[in-house]
Amino acid sequence: MSSPTANEETTLLDTFDSRETHEIYNIKPHPITGRLIDSYPVTRTKPMRVLCLGQSRTGTMALFMALKQLGYTPYHMSTPLGSPKTNLGLWREALDAKFYGKGKLWGREEFDKILGPYDAVADLPAICFVEELVAAYPEAKVIVTQRDVDSWLRSMDSTGGRVLRWPLWNTLARWDTALAGPFWGFSKKVMPANFHTMTDFSDKSPALQAFHDHYNLVKRMVPSERMLEFKVQEGWGPLCKFLDKEIPGEEFPKLNDSKQFVLAHSLMWWVAFAKMVGKASFMTAVSGVIASVFAMWRLKYAVKIAAMLRPIADLS
Repeated sequence: MSSPTANEETTLLDTFDSRETHEIYNIKPHPITGRLIDSYPVTRTKPMRVLCLGQSRTGTMALFMALKQLGYTPYHMSTPLGSPKTNLGLWREALDAKFYGKGKLWGREEFDKILGPYDAVADLPAICFVEELVAAYPEAKVIVTQRDVDSWLRSMDSTGGRVLRWPLWNTLARWDTALAGPFWGFSKKVMPANFHTMTDFSDKSPALQAFHDHYNLVKRMVPSERMLEFKVQEGWGPLCKFLDKEIPGEEFPKLNDSKQFVLAHSLMWWVAFAKMVGKASFMTAVSGVIASVFAMWRLKYAVKIAAMLRPIADLS
Protein backbone atom coordinates (compact mmCIF):
# COMPACT_ATOMS: atom_id res chain seq x y z
CA MET A 1 0.00 0.00 0.00
CA SER A 2 1.48 3.35 -1.00
CA SER A 3 1.61 6.33 1.30
CA PRO A 4 -1.15 8.90 0.86
CA THR A 5 -0.26 11.99 -1.12
CA ALA A 6 -1.67 15.49 -1.07
CA ASN A 7 -4.33 14.48 -3.56
CA GLU A 8 -5.22 11.10 -2.04
CA GLU A 9 -7.50 10.50 0.93
CA THR A 10 -6.81 7.42 2.99
CA THR A 11 -9.77 5.35 4.15
CA LEU A 12 -10.42 2.61 6.66
CA LEU A 13 -10.96 0.19 3.78
CA ASP A 14 -7.30 0.65 2.83
CA THR A 15 -6.30 -1.13 6.03
CA PHE A 16 -9.20 -3.48 6.74
CA ASP A 17 -11.34 -5.54 4.37
CA SER A 18 -14.35 -6.93 6.22
CA ARG A 19 -14.88 -9.53 3.48
CA GLU A 20 -11.55 -11.25 4.02
CA THR A 21 -9.49 -12.25 7.06
CA HIS A 22 -6.05 -13.83 7.35
CA GLU A 23 -5.52 -16.02 10.41
CA ILE A 24 -1.84 -16.91 10.73
CA TYR A 25 -2.09 -18.89 13.96
CA ASN A 26 -4.67 -21.27 15.37
CA ILE A 27 -3.83 -20.91 19.03
CA LYS A 28 -5.31 -22.90 21.88
CA PRO A 29 -5.30 -22.16 25.61
CA HIS A 30 -1.92 -22.98 27.16
CA PRO A 31 -2.03 -26.47 28.72
CA ILE A 32 -0.65 -25.19 32.05
CA THR A 33 -1.89 -21.59 32.42
CA GLY A 34 -5.05 -21.88 30.34
CA ARG A 35 -4.27 -18.52 28.71
CA LEU A 36 -4.24 -17.91 24.97
CA ILE A 37 -1.46 -15.33 25.21
CA ASP A 38 0.93 -17.93 26.65
CA SER A 39 0.47 -20.00 23.47
CA TYR A 40 0.99 -17.06 21.12
CA PRO A 41 4.32 -17.69 19.31
CA VAL A 42 5.39 -14.08 18.83
CA THR A 43 8.09 -12.06 20.60
CA ARG A 44 9.27 -8.46 20.42
CA THR A 45 11.36 -7.75 17.34
CA LYS A 46 11.72 -3.97 17.68
CA PRO A 47 11.53 -1.54 20.63
CA MET A 48 8.24 0.20 21.41
CA ARG A 49 8.82 3.86 20.60
CA VAL A 50 5.42 5.59 20.54
CA LEU A 51 2.24 5.13 22.60
CA CYS A 52 -0.75 6.97 21.13
CA LEU A 53 -3.19 7.11 24.03
CA GLY A 54 -5.90 9.47 22.82
CA GLN A 55 -9.46 8.19 22.73
CA SER A 56 -10.86 6.43 19.69
CA ARG A 57 -12.44 8.79 17.12
CA THR A 58 -10.00 11.62 17.91
CA GLY A 59 -7.90 11.29 14.74
CA THR A 60 -6.23 8.00 15.57
CA MET A 61 -6.49 6.65 12.02
CA ALA A 62 -4.88 9.78 10.57
CA LEU A 63 -2.13 9.53 13.18
CA PHE A 64 -1.71 5.84 12.37
CA MET A 65 -1.15 6.66 8.70
CA ALA A 66 1.15 9.57 9.57
CA LEU A 67 3.34 7.33 11.72
CA LYS A 68 3.61 4.88 8.83
CA GLN A 69 4.82 7.71 6.61
CA LEU A 70 7.43 8.57 9.23
CA GLY A 71 8.81 5.04 9.12
CA TYR A 72 7.09 3.48 12.12
CA THR A 73 5.23 0.18 12.20
CA PRO A 74 2.07 1.12 14.13
CA TYR A 75 -0.68 -1.07 15.55
CA HIS A 76 -4.25 0.25 15.33
CA MET A 77 -7.75 -1.18 15.84
CA SER A 78 -7.83 -2.01 12.13
CA THR A 79 -4.84 -4.34 12.66
CA PRO A 80 -6.49 -7.08 14.77
CA LEU A 81 -9.55 -7.02 12.51
CA GLY A 82 -7.36 -8.56 9.83
CA SER A 83 -6.99 -11.74 11.93
CA PRO A 84 -9.86 -11.41 14.39
CA LYS A 85 -10.14 -14.93 15.79
CA THR A 86 -6.57 -14.76 17.06
CA ASN A 87 -6.06 -11.12 17.93
CA LEU A 88 -9.48 -10.19 19.25
CA GLY A 89 -9.46 -13.38 21.30
CA LEU A 90 -6.19 -12.32 22.88
CA TRP A 91 -7.44 -8.81 23.63
CA ARG A 92 -10.65 -10.22 25.13
CA GLU A 93 -8.44 -12.18 27.49
CA ALA A 94 -6.62 -8.99 28.50
CA LEU A 95 -9.90 -7.11 28.98
CA ASP A 96 -11.31 -9.96 31.06
CA ALA A 97 -8.31 -9.82 33.38
CA LYS A 98 -8.38 -6.05 33.92
CA PHE A 99 -12.07 -5.19 33.88
CA TYR A 100 -13.92 -8.41 34.63
CA GLY A 101 -11.72 -10.13 37.21
CA LYS A 102 -10.93 -13.17 35.08
CA GLY A 103 -7.31 -14.26 34.81
CA LYS A 104 -3.88 -12.73 35.25
CA LEU A 105 -3.33 -9.06 34.44
CA TRP A 106 -1.17 -8.32 31.43
CA GLY A 107 2.25 -6.70 31.74
CA ARG A 108 5.23 -6.18 29.49
CA GLU A 109 5.67 -9.89 28.78
CA GLU A 110 2.17 -10.16 27.35
CA PHE A 111 2.25 -6.86 25.47
CA ASP A 112 5.61 -7.81 23.95
CA LYS A 113 3.86 -10.78 22.41
CA ILE A 114 0.79 -9.18 20.87
CA LEU A 115 2.63 -5.96 19.97
CA GLY A 116 5.99 -7.59 19.25
CA PRO A 117 6.38 -6.62 15.56
CA TYR A 118 5.20 -3.03 16.18
CA ASP A 119 7.00 0.05 17.48
CA ALA A 120 3.91 2.26 17.89
CA VAL A 121 0.36 1.61 19.05
CA ALA A 122 -2.87 3.62 18.84
CA ASP A 123 -6.63 3.38 19.38
CA LEU A 124 -8.68 0.58 20.88
CA PRO A 125 -8.06 -1.82 22.45
CA ALA A 126 -4.64 -0.63 23.59
CA ILE A 127 -5.97 2.61 25.10
CA CYS A 128 -7.82 0.53 27.70
CA PHE A 129 -4.40 -0.22 29.19
CA VAL A 130 -2.90 3.21 29.84
CA GLU A 131 -1.25 2.36 33.16
CA GLU A 132 0.07 -0.97 31.93
CA LEU A 133 1.55 0.35 28.67
CA VAL A 134 3.13 3.42 30.27
CA ALA A 135 4.74 1.19 32.91
CA ALA A 136 5.78 -1.48 30.40
CA TYR A 137 7.45 0.96 28.00
CA PRO A 138 8.93 3.84 30.03
CA GLU A 139 11.22 4.75 27.12
CA ALA A 140 8.33 5.30 24.69
CA LYS A 141 7.04 8.76 23.82
CA VAL A 142 3.34 9.39 24.35
CA ILE A 143 1.02 11.17 21.90
CA VAL A 144 -2.46 12.13 23.07
CA THR A 145 -4.85 13.06 20.27
CA GLN A 146 -7.40 15.69 21.28
CA ARG A 147 -10.94 16.49 20.18
CA ASP A 148 -13.82 18.60 21.46
CA VAL A 149 -15.96 16.29 23.58
CA ASP A 150 -19.28 17.27 21.96
CA SER A 151 -17.86 16.60 18.50
CA TRP A 152 -16.43 13.33 19.79
CA LEU A 153 -19.80 12.17 21.13
CA ARG A 154 -21.46 12.90 17.79
CA SER A 155 -18.75 11.00 15.97
CA MET A 156 -19.02 8.00 18.28
CA ASP A 157 -22.81 7.98 17.96
CA SER A 158 -22.66 8.00 14.15
CA THR A 159 -20.01 5.25 13.94
CA GLY A 160 -19.47 2.77 16.76
CA GLY A 161 -22.79 3.47 18.44
CA ARG A 162 -24.68 3.24 15.17
CA VAL A 163 -23.04 -0.01 14.10
CA LEU A 164 -23.63 -1.75 17.42
CA ARG A 165 -27.30 -0.76 17.41
CA TRP A 166 -27.89 -2.81 14.27
CA PRO A 167 -30.07 -5.89 14.86
CA LEU A 168 -29.16 -9.58 15.00
CA TRP A 169 -25.50 -9.28 16.03
CA ASN A 170 -25.91 -12.07 18.60
CA THR A 171 -27.41 -14.36 15.97
CA LEU A 172 -24.93 -13.48 13.23
CA ALA A 173 -22.02 -14.00 15.63
CA ARG A 174 -22.99 -17.65 15.99
CA TRP A 175 -23.04 -18.18 12.22
CA ASP A 176 -19.92 -16.22 11.27
CA THR A 177 -17.17 -17.43 13.59
CA ALA A 178 -14.45 -15.96 11.36
CA LEU A 179 -15.22 -12.24 11.79
CA ALA A 180 -18.64 -11.20 13.11
CA GLY A 181 -18.36 -13.61 16.03
CA PRO A 182 -14.97 -12.40 17.28
CA PHE A 183 -15.94 -8.77 16.59
CA TRP A 184 -19.18 -8.98 18.56
CA GLY A 185 -17.61 -10.85 21.47
CA PHE A 186 -14.82 -8.29 21.63
CA SER A 187 -17.23 -5.35 21.36
CA LYS A 188 -19.26 -6.59 24.32
CA LYS A 189 -16.08 -6.43 26.39
CA VAL A 190 -14.32 -3.32 25.13
CA MET A 191 -17.23 -0.89 24.84
CA PRO A 192 -18.32 -1.03 28.51
CA ALA A 193 -14.69 -1.13 29.63
CA ASN A 194 -13.61 1.97 27.71
CA PHE A 195 -16.82 3.97 27.18
CA HIS A 196 -19.03 2.67 30.02
CA THR A 197 -21.73 1.99 27.41
CA MET A 198 -22.36 -0.14 24.35
CA THR A 199 -24.38 2.27 22.21
CA ASP A 200 -25.41 5.39 24.15
CA PHE A 201 -23.41 8.41 23.01
CA SER A 202 -26.01 11.07 23.75
CA ASP A 203 -25.10 14.23 25.66
CA LYS A 204 -26.10 12.41 28.86
CA SER A 205 -24.11 9.30 28.06
CA PRO A 206 -21.76 7.78 30.65
CA ALA A 207 -19.20 7.97 27.84
CA LEU A 208 -18.90 11.69 28.58
CA GLN A 209 -17.36 11.01 32.00
CA ALA A 210 -15.34 8.13 30.59
CA PHE A 211 -13.82 10.54 28.06
CA HIS A 212 -12.69 12.99 30.74
CA ASP A 213 -11.51 10.22 33.07
CA HIS A 214 -9.36 8.77 30.31
CA TYR A 215 -7.53 12.01 29.59
CA ASN A 216 -7.09 12.79 33.27
CA LEU A 217 -5.55 9.35 33.76
CA VAL A 218 -3.07 9.86 30.93
CA LYS A 219 -2.01 13.22 32.35
CA ARG A 220 -1.49 11.69 35.79
CA MET A 221 0.55 8.80 34.41
CA VAL A 222 2.77 10.57 31.88
CA PRO A 223 5.28 13.37 32.62
CA SER A 224 4.64 16.43 30.47
CA GLU A 225 8.10 16.26 28.87
CA ARG A 226 7.31 12.77 27.58
CA MET A 227 3.89 13.67 26.14
CA LEU A 228 2.54 15.56 23.12
CA GLU A 229 -1.08 16.74 23.21
CA PHE A 230 -1.93 16.81 19.53
CA LYS A 231 -4.78 17.67 17.18
CA VAL A 232 -4.40 16.12 13.75
CA GLN A 233 -5.41 19.44 12.19
CA GLU A 234 -2.02 20.77 13.35
CA GLY A 235 -0.31 18.60 10.77
CA TRP A 236 3.31 17.55 10.63
CA GLY A 237 4.96 20.40 12.54
CA PRO A 238 4.43 19.55 16.23
CA LEU A 239 4.38 15.81 15.55
CA CYS A 240 7.72 15.73 13.75
CA LYS A 241 9.32 18.06 16.28
CA PHE A 242 8.22 15.82 19.14
CA LEU A 243 9.43 12.65 17.40
CA ASP A 244 12.62 14.29 16.10
CA LYS A 245 11.70 13.52 12.50
CA GLU A 246 12.03 15.53 9.32
CA ILE A 247 8.75 16.82 7.89
CA PRO A 248 7.79 14.69 4.86
CA GLY A 249 7.26 16.24 1.47
CA GLU A 250 3.74 14.81 1.35
CA GLU A 251 0.74 16.35 3.07
CA PHE A 252 -0.44 15.04 6.41
CA PRO A 253 -2.97 12.20 5.82
CA LYS A 254 -6.47 13.51 5.21
CA LEU A 255 -9.21 11.44 6.72
CA ASN A 256 -12.95 11.66 6.99
CA ASP A 257 -13.51 8.01 7.74
CA SER A 258 -16.96 7.98 9.37
CA LYS A 259 -18.68 6.76 6.19
CA GLN A 260 -15.89 4.29 5.57
CA PHE A 261 -16.23 3.00 9.14
CA VAL A 262 -19.95 2.37 8.66
CA LEU A 263 -19.40 0.87 5.20
CA ALA A 264 -16.74 -1.55 6.45
CA HIS A 265 -18.97 -2.76 9.25
CA SER A 266 -21.97 -2.91 6.91
CA LEU A 267 -20.00 -5.31 4.76
CA MET A 268 -19.09 -7.33 7.84
CA TRP A 269 -22.77 -7.53 8.84
CA TRP A 270 -23.95 -8.54 5.37
CA VAL A 271 -21.18 -11.11 4.92
CA ALA A 272 -22.26 -12.69 8.22
CA PHE A 273 -25.91 -12.56 7.15
CA ALA A 274 -25.06 -14.23 3.85
CA LYS A 275 -23.19 -16.97 5.70
CA MET A 276 -26.18 -17.53 7.95
CA VAL A 277 -28.59 -17.78 5.05
CA GLY A 278 -26.20 -19.86 2.95
CA LYS A 279 -25.59 -22.41 5.69
CA ALA A 280 -29.22 -22.53 6.68
CA SER A 281 -30.30 -23.16 3.09
CA PHE A 282 -28.68 -26.58 3.27
CA MET A 283 -30.64 -27.53 6.35
CA THR A 284 -34.02 -28.63 5.08
CA ALA A 285 -35.21 -29.18 8.60
CA VAL A 286 -35.13 -25.45 9.25
CA SER A 287 -36.47 -24.22 5.92
CA GLY A 288 -39.65 -23.03 7.60
CA VAL A 289 -37.61 -21.09 10.12
CA ILE A 290 -35.74 -19.35 7.32
CA ALA A 291 -39.00 -18.23 5.74
CA SER A 292 -40.13 -16.90 9.10
CA VAL A 293 -36.88 -15.03 9.56
CA PHE A 294 -37.29 -13.28 6.23
CA ALA A 295 -40.89 -12.40 7.04
CA MET A 296 -39.84 -10.98 10.39
CA TRP A 297 -36.99 -9.18 8.70
CA ARG A 298 -39.24 -7.40 6.23
CA LEU A 299 -41.67 -6.31 8.90
CA LYS A 300 -39.48 -5.47 11.86
CA TYR A 301 -36.14 -4.47 10.41
CA ALA A 302 -36.92 -2.85 7.06
CA VAL A 303 -36.14 0.63 8.33
CA LYS A 304 -32.91 -0.49 9.95
CA ILE A 305 -31.77 -2.29 6.81
CA ALA A 306 -32.41 0.83 4.77
CA ALA A 307 -30.31 2.84 7.20
CA MET A 308 -27.52 0.29 7.00
CA LEU A 309 -27.52 0.38 3.21
CA ARG A 310 -27.45 4.17 3.08
CA PRO A 311 -23.65 4.54 3.50
CA ILE A 312 -23.12 2.15 0.60
CA ALA A 313 -25.49 4.17 -1.58
CA ASP A 314 -23.80 7.39 -0.49
CA LEU A 315 -20.44 6.07 -1.65
CA SER A 316 -21.61 4.67 -4.97
